Amino acid sequence: MTTPHDQAGLPWPPPGQRWTPVRIYNVYRIAIASVLLILHYTHQQPSLGQHLPLLFEFTMMAYLALIVISTVLEYSERLPRPNWAQPFALIVDVIALGLVVHANGGLEGGLAVLLLITVAAGNILLRGRMGFLIAALATLTVMYEQFYFATQSGERDPFSLTESGLLGIAFFMVSVIIQQIASRLERSETIAADQQVALDRLEALNEQIVRRMRTGILVFDRHGRILQSNPSADNAFAMTMSGQPLPEPLRQRHQAWRQAPHILPPPLRASKQSPELSARFAPLDTSHEQLTLVFLEDTARIAQEAQQLNLASLGRLSATLAHEIRNPLSAINHATELLREDAGNDSDRRLLDMVRTHVQRVDGIISDVLDLSRRPRGQAQRLVLKDVLAEIAATCHESRKTRLQMDLATDTELRFDRGQLIQILDNLIGNAFRHGGEQVRVRVTHGVHSKTRLPWIAVSDDGPGIGEEQARHLFEPFFTTHAKGNGLGLFVCQQLCQANQASLSHEPADRGACFMITCAHPDRQFQ
Repeated sequence: MTTPHDQAGLPWPPPGQRWTPVRIYNVYRIAIASVLLILHYTHQQPSLGQHLPLLFEFTMMAYLALIVISTVLEYSERLPRPNWAQPFALIVDVIALGLVVHANGGLEGGLAVLLLITVAAGNILLRGRMGFLIAALATLTVMYEQFYFATQSGERDPFSLTESGLLGIAFFMVSVIIQQIASRLERSETIAADQQVALDRLEALNEQIVRRMRTGILVFDRHGRILQSNPSADNAFAMTMSGQPLPEPLRQRHQAWRQAPHILPPPLRASKQSPELSARFAPLDTSHEQLTLVFLEDTARIAQEAQQLNLASLGRLSATLAHEIRNPLSAINHATELLREDAGNDSDRRLLDMVRTHVQRVDGIISDVLDLSRRPRGQAQRLVLKDVLAEIAATCHESRKTRLQMDLATDTELRFDRGQLIQILDNLIGNAFRHGGEQVRVRVTHGVHSKTRLPWIAVSDDGPGIGEEQARHLFEPFFTTHAKGNGLGLFVCQQLCQANQASLSHEPADRGACFMITCAHPDRQFQ
C-alpha cells in the first residue's frame, strides 16, 4: 500500500507515533462491529438484522475476524504490508457494511450512514482516485439497496433513487473535502518535519560549538543550582558541574555583579592546578524561568593573546631590521678584535672586552626575538620524566649539584618534546640559582594530579621569592629584574609549554619561588 506519507517520502508510521490513522480506524472497526453484535444478541427480538438474521450474524462475525487479523498484521513490524492491503481492506468494509444494511432491511434500517465514515477513512488513507473509488462503491451499494427493496415491496418506483442519490452526493462531497483537508495537513506536516530537521541541525551545531569552546560556560537558576555546563567549565573545576550547587567564589561574584554590573569582578582560581579565571555574568531569560549565564575566561590566555599581537608586530619589525642591525654589530665586533690585538695596556683591553660583551648581548637579544617567530614545531613523545631529570642532573655545573635536589624515584609519564622540556627545565633551574642567592637550594618534584590525572612538574627554591608586583609581569616579554637578563627566558618557556599543550604558572609558596608545569595527559594525541 502506498500511503500519503509514503508518497511524501516520510516513514509510515512515523517513529514514536503509536496512534496512526490506520490504527485508529482499526479500533473504530472493532468497536462498531462489537457494538452491532452486542445489540443484535441482547434482545429477544433482534432490533438489528431482523430482515435476514443469519446473514447479519455471519457477516458481522466474519467481518470482526478479518478486522482482528488486519489489526494484528498492522501492529506486526516483521510481516511486510503489500500495497494492495489497505485498498482491499476498505473494499471489504464497503461490502460487509452493504451486507449488514441489506440484512437490516435496506436504507430504512438507518445503518447506511456507517458507509459515510468508511468513505471518509478511505479518502484519508488512500487519497486520489482510490479514495473516489471507495465513494463510488458506497454509492452503488446504497443505490442497489434502495432499488432492490423498492422492487420487493412494489410500493415505490424502483427507479426513484432520491435517498440513495443524496447519500451518493454526500459520499463524494465528503471525499472531496477530506482530500483537501488531508492534503493541507500533509503539506503542513512536511513543513513541520523540515523545520524540525533544521532545528535539530541547529541544536546539534550549537552543542558542538559550545562543547568545543575554550571558554567555560555555566547556566544556573535563581536557587544557585547549575543546570548545564560545557567541558571547558568541567575541566576548570575538575568535576562535572551540571547538577552541582554554584561554587562559593562564583556565588560571591554573582552577588557583586548584581549590585554593580558595570564593575568587573576579580579573577578566581578553581583549584591549585587550574589557571586564574575571569567570570562574566549575563541574564538568560526564558518564558518560564530566569537563568544566569556565566562565561569563564582564562586570564592568562587573554593576556597571551594580547602579547601575541604585540609580538607579531615586533617580529615583523625585528625581521626587517635584523639584517641592518647585525651588519654594524659585526663591523663593531671585528674592529674591537683588531683594536684589542694592538692594545698597549690592560685598561684598553678591559674597555674593548666590555664593548665586545655588549655587542654579543645585543646580538643575542636579536636572535632570541627572531627565534620567537620561527621556532620549529615540537615533536611530542611519551617520556618518563625521571630519565629527563637524570640527563639534566648529569650536565649540571659541579657548583650547583650539591644544591639541586631532583625526584628520580617517581615514574611520572608525560607527552612532551624532549629537547624543549630540557630547555624549559634548564631555564627554570638556572633562574632559581641566578635569583635565589649563593646559598639557595633548588628542588624539582613531579607527580599526577589526583582529580584531573594530569602530570605536573614543580621547580621550587628557598630563596627570597618573587614580590606580588613582579609576579604580575613574570611572563611578559622583556621584563627582567636581573642586570644582565633580556626578559625573554620565562616568556620563551611559556611559549614552549603551550606548543606542547601544557601550561606554566607561578605558584604562591611559603618560602622562595615555585613554578608549576601542568602537562597534557600522556595518552592524548596532539594535532
